[in-house]
Amino acid sequence: MDKYSFTVLEQTHLHPFVKKALEISFIFVVIIIALLFLPWQQTVQGSGVLIALNPQERDYQILAPIDGFVEKYEVNETDKVQAKTILLNMVDLDSNYLHKLSEQENILQQRFQNAQDKKSSLEERRYHIQTEFDAQVAVYKEKQKQLEKRIQSLQYKQIASEKNKEIENANYNRVKLLYGEGIESKRDFEKIAYTHAKATLELQKVHLDIEIEKNNRDILKEEYNQLQAKNKNLINALENQILSEKNNIKNIEHALQNAKLALSRYESATIKAKTSGTIVRLLQNDTNRFIAKNTPLIHFAPDVKERTIKLKVSDFNMPLIKVGLKVRIKFYGWPALQISGWPEIKFGTFGGVIKQIEVLSHEKGFYYAYVVEDPNEPWPDETVLRIGTQAAAWVRLDVVTVWYEMWRLMNALPPQMISERQNLNLIERF
Repeated sequence: MDKYSFTVLEQTHLHPFVKKALEISFIFVVIIIALLFLPWQQTVQGSGVLIALNPQERDYQILAPIDGFVEKYEVNETDKVQAKTILLNMVDLDSNYLHKLSEQENILQQRFQNAQDKKSSLEERRYHIQTEFDAQVAVYKEKQKQLEKRIQSLQYKQIASEKNKEIENANYNRVKLLYGEGIESKRDFEKIAYTHAKATLELQKVHLDIEIEKNNRDILKEEYNQLQAKNKNLINALENQILSEKNNIKNIEHALQNAKLALSRYESATIKAKTSGTIVRLLQNDTNRFIAKNTPLIHFAPDVKERTIKLKVSDFNMPLIKVGLKVRIKFYGWPALQISGWPEIKFGTFGGVIKQIEVLSHEKGFYYAYVVEDPNEPWPDETVLRIGTQAAAWVRLDVVTVWYEMWRLMNALPPQMISERQNLNLIERF
């Protein structure tokens, strides 16, 4: 059996090239598997433009304050100007219009002062009338009190007179009876008759005095009602006049404010720069052309103290973006290399931080976030990196493995959202 054994296979061996290819393939597979477990930084990409963070530092157009002509431009395009620098002068068609406005303001001022004086005079008159009426009311109340006391005194006297008359009636009847029987003398009877008549007259006089005092009280009350009605009519008339003067004062004040506004506008025909900045463009360069009020004259760009990127992000990725997240930025015009998943591999890119996020969508399907400069990675100087520069940005999210990121992309799943605790840590570090 050994005599017929085959040894050819023992003599065979792989070619060195094949061995090398197998070794390289094995190493390549190991490297691929290792790469699948490397960390990968998830990102959200967006594009934006460099603007001023403070809205008051963004460029705007300076409008014509009056109707007229540009007399002279004091600046040229691209000039750097300081605050309160004269930019241009405007003149009106009517050279005397400013003087007319000033006269109109003086007239309105005089009318306003006269109306104020008249209102004060009416209010003073109302005060005096009311004071006089209050004094008359006090006198009336005192008279009324005295009348009530007199009536009360007469009523007490009436009771006493009635009692006295009853006694005198009894005495008169008794003496009359005795006189008829001849017991009392005629002198005594006449004397008691006189006393009885006197008591009757006194009682009648008391009744009459009470009636007189009550009539006096009614007359006093009627006089008071007339006085009150007269005073009320006077006060109402004065109130109407005061109200009329108040309305007149408001109308004059409104006209005076309009006159002052018109005067201030025409006095401000010399336009000055509100802040330091740059003249971007002169929009009206013909000094012989009539310019209506509110016509744009100059495009002005204020100096910017803090810059930001207005980052445009789709509404699909917007929930992933939070304040404080780090951002990698590539400005247009800068040669740059950036691998989004490995932010450490970078060249020509700059760092940023999400400063704020708009709560509303101003463009269908897109939101805006504001990215400011990372203090640890300052941006180029404003003389090089100008306002309006376009930029691409990658907002850095959570760290995952490469295989998970590939699986996520194949299944069209969104990136992982940063937790609230992670976001707070990012904000504290910022």
